[in-house]
Amino acid sequence: MVLIIGIYLVLSGGTSRLHSMQFFAMGTIVEIQGQGSKNAVEAAIKKASEELIRIERIFGYQDSLITELNSFNTIKDAEIFTVMQQALEIHRASSGAFSLTMRPILDAWGFTGTHPYRLPTDDEFLLWKSLPGEEGIVLADDGESITTAEGLKVDLAGIVKGYAADRAATILRQQGVRSGLINAGGDIATFGEKTWRIGIKNPQGPGIIATIPIKDRSIATSGSYERFFETHGTRYSHILDPETGWPVDHVISTTVIAATCIEADAWATALFVRGVEPLKELLEARSIQWIVIDKDGKISSSPSLENLLPEKLPGIH
Repeated sequence: MVLIIGIYLVLSGGTSRLHSMQFFAMGTIVEIQGQGSKNAVEAAIKKASEELIRIERIFGYQDSLITELNSFNTIKDAEIFTVMQQALEIHRASSGAFSLTMRPILDAWGFTGTHPYRLPTDDEFLLWKSLPGEEGIVLADDGESITTAEGLKVDLAGIVKGYAADRAATILRQQGVRSGLINAGGDIATFGEKTWRIGIKNPQGPGIIATIPIKDRSIATSGSYERFFETHGTRYSHILDPETGWPVDHVISTTVIAATCIEADAWATALFVRGVEPLKELLEARSIQWIVIDKDGKISSSPSLENLLPEKLPGIH
């Protein structure tokens, strides 16, 4: 079985039957798979799917608690507090490559669905740049109170799918599922003894460029091919540089393998923005593996993955 959502899933290993469920949540197709008895796994998957839908209601772009925070600049919620705490840690560690405060300029580009895609105006860029960044976010000592500066709007889309996949994995484990996989639109969390083979999509054509074995780890890919628009012969993707507000164009795909999906999700974005060299030692120190495909089709990776990957995308010389 192969599931094509930016990353391919190639199932392998084990004799116990897999049970799966697909549904739409967080703006993407989510697939949950579990290994074990049919009734137990299906009940666990149902609970996990309900958890993902609950998270969408809290963190979504419309009528959510994040909407409330962006409207009133204050909120009390321990769950959002914890996710923002992790996001801010990665923001600091990546020297700002991962940002929570891109919402106004993402809105201007049309990447949040507020209006059709378009180039922002000079005034929209100036307004966004005049706003405080992460320094305008205050997390109180009570572990639940969040305050943001006037005009600042938080966007957790770059981390929440990873968080949701981790939460779904926790529920499956709690329900007795031995091994499982959650694929939230390409953000993939796995757990248990089963080894899963994840095919990395060719970002410039059909098929896959490599197959990566994953066991009890998470993997996420950020790519300029995922969401973009073209105007006057130029392509603009949804991954913006937090320093400029313009789409990043030096790479076309980054993949990160980490202990948790929330880490994989956020660091894939940070790696896309910042590039390999500034982050290589930091990722290695955190036991994070990575794959980067640059705009010329050259593929680089952490040393442990080199023998699984070609040097360039197929058809590029």
